[in-house]
This record gives sequence, structure tokens and C-alpha cells, in this order.
Amino acid sequence: MMGFAISAPALVIAALAVVGPSEEFQRGRTAFLRGEYQRAINTIQPLLYPDLRLESEDEVIQAHRLLGVAYLFEKQPEMARKEFRKLLEFDPDFRFDPLLDPPRVVDFFNEVMREQKSELNDIDVRLKKREAALARRKVQILERRIERRSFGLNFVPFGVGQFQNQQQRKGWAFLGVEAALAVTSIGAFVVNFGSYGVRPFRACLDMPLPHPDGSAGTCAPDRIVHSDENLSRDLTRVQVASGGLFFAVALWGVVDAIRNFQGEVTIGETLAEPPPTTSLRLGPILTPLAEGAALTLTF
Repeated sequence: MMGFAISAPALVIAALAVVGPSEEFQRGRTAFLRGEYQRAINTIQPLLYPDLRLESEDEVIQAHRLLGVAYLFEKQPEMARKEFRKLLEFDPDFRFDPLLDPPRVVDFFNEVMREQKSELNDIDVRLKKREAALARRKVQILERRIERRSFGLNFVPFGVGQFQNQQQRKGWAFLGVEAALAVTSIGAFVVNFGSYGVRPFRACLDMPLPHPDGSAGTCAPDRIVHSDENLSRDLTRVQVASGGLFFAVALWGVVDAIRNFQGEVTIGETLAEPPPTTSLRLGPILTPLAEGAALTLTF
């Protein structure tokens, strides 16, 4: 017959493996009632941290309560404060009984409760301020100032299209070049026409002899003076060349203005409150003494 020898530690481990979380909680509670607070902490704390092993919410609440009191009696106030905060998270209406619980525990718990209430009030105030700010942002209206530009100004010379497109340097360049060419062409025409008229006068080096029939004679071709005619021709060339260049540069400016044209341009944005609205609504009304309907004016 074969026998087996089992050591005492193995038996203890096997027994603990069989014990469930509820049984372990009851053992910790028993230790707490006996005043063995450190033993209660060592037994209950693994049931809550790092993973929650208790299945009943009532056991979780009681576990945090017992841990908080045990930590307080073991002179670990920060750990006690942490457990009482957890206790209030699970049961915000929990209170110690001043007639049954030690005054030290009651006072400490009430202090934690006031601290948490103050923090919650601060959080609530901040949330309300944030909600109010978001609500104001939602009701604000975005006013966008838009400049509408004329497409026809693109065909005006002297850089008008460029100035409209906010291209100042390019506009001044077209204005200067086109103005110089226009002045040159017009000036050449005025001087030419004022000096020589439609046809320049041709002088003759010799006095032409009259014809036998008595009519005025003509000047021999080799005796005609062409100086005025040549000067008039040069002025005409200057006039035509500068005028042609003017129209070429003007056409270039028109094409450039059309390429960079924008019909609408945003020149600024502002946030403004919407105008107040007034509404009249019929709705039910209920008071401790009567019920009926009422008109509500909202403005």
C-alpha cells in the first residue's frame, strides 16, 4: 500500500485556494471587529486592489468603510481619506452614525466629505462656466465683411485692374509705362500736326518758272527741300511706335488683371451677438392650488 506525505504549508495553500472572496471578506471583517486593524487591512485590501474581486456592491461599500476606519486607527490618514473618497463614490449618501461610531471616525469622515463636496462644487462651477461660454459661442453670429469687385475694371488701362486686385507695385508699373507711352504718342501727334498740318510744306531751292500757258511752274525734283517732310515722317513713326507699344502693354495689363481677378474678397470678420428675439408661447401651468394654461413671453 502506497502512502503520500503532504506538508503543512501545502495544506494551508490548498485551504486558501478553496476560500472565496466573500469568505475572505468575512475573515477581514471579523479581524476588524476584534480590533486587529492591520490584519483586517491585509485581508480586505487584496479584495479591492489591484482588481476588484468582490461580487456584491454592498460588500464593496463595506470593504471601503472597514479599510478607511482601519487605516485611520493605524495612523495612516491619507490612506483612510482615499478609502472614504471611494466609499462616497459608490454611495454618496453614506454617513457614519454619531451615536454608534467613534467620534474620531465621524469627524474625519465629515471632513473628507466637506473636502470632496467643495471640490465637486468647484468642478460644477467650472463646468457651468464652460457650458455658458460654449452657449455664448454658439449664439454668436459671424459677420464677414466682403468686398465685391467689378470685372469691367480689368479692361481699364493704367494699372486699374492691378490696383483693384491689391497688387500695388504691379499697378504702379503699368501706370508709369502706359502713361509714358501715351504721353509720347500724343505729344508726337500734336507737334507733328501743329507744325506741319496734314501735309508738310515742300520748299524749292529755285524759283519755279511759269509754264507757257501762264500757269504756275513746278519745282524740279532735285531742287525740292525734304527736311520738313522727313521730320514729320519721323514724328509719325514715333507716334505710331509709342501708340502700338501702349496698346500692347495695356493688353498685357488686361490679361494679367483677369488672371488675378477675384469677384469677392473677405476683408474682415467679427463676432456679434444676435439680435434679441421675442416669442409668445402657450403652455401648461401646474401649481399646488390649480392647474391650467398660461401665455409665456420670452425675450
